[in-house]
Amino acid sequence: MPKVTTMRAMWKLVDAYTLDQQGKERDVNHLNEWGGMSRVLKMPVFTAWSDLTTYDKEARMTRALIADDNWDGRVGANNQARWVAHSFQHCSGQAAFFVIHAVDTSAKPRSVAEIESGRIFVGQLEREGNLTYLRAQPRPL
Repeated sequence: MPKVTTMRAMWKLVDAYTLDQQGKERDVNHLNEWGGMSRVLKMPVFTAWSDLTTYDKEARMTRALIADDNWDGRVGANNQARWVAHSFQHCSGQAAFFVIHAVDTSAKPRSVAEIESGRIFVGQLEREGNLTYLRAQPRPL
């Protein structure tokens, strides 16, 4: 598989869309939306910053922070909330994420240095207070 180097290309790879205010499908805005519905996977797919993931060797699972209710007010946060709710309501909490690496993890806003495009993580969403995590196992794309 060729290496994907842009967020736009990654969203195309998973064939993801989001919804406009009238509920009509449109492409995920690769500049400031962090989730969408994948036609390929038939479930919501999210971005996950590499520094916000942890790996459990024993369970062979990667856990990623997908959403934080304190991110409210930003376009990406609203987009995440929509697809988290959709996953719980229509996909039994199943979802996927792909890992992105930041140029500088302390920058606000962050910019993407690299996208791990050869695999996607599929698993179960978990809520802990204001935080939503996705515990998942990798699978090739």
